[in-house]
Amino acid sequence: MELTKENKILIIIAIILCIALAVLSPMIASSNPDGLEKSAEDAGVSEDVETSFFKSPFPDYTFEPLDKIGETGVLILGCIITLIVAFGIGAVLKKRS
Repeated sequence: MELTKENKILIIIAIILCIALAVLSPMIASSNPDGLEKSAEDAGVSEDVETSFFKSPFPDYTFEPLDKIGETGVLILGCIITLIVAFGIGAVLKKRS
């Protein structure tokens, strides 16, 4: 697939939408736990970081010192990392074909 002007515009629009969603998510997200988290609470499964196998760099999608701004920053960082990985996979697959 060629990177035409129309494709570049669609990519830019998609990136803007991802960042807008990341900025708005902390403000519109429910404070009630989701199904998986609620089930874990009901089963008595601890969220203790010390006992977990893998330690998340940003538990609960937040950076504690920055409160809501930290949540937004972590979500934007996640979007950027996901886009970079997707473009990388696309580049590798393009070289193979």
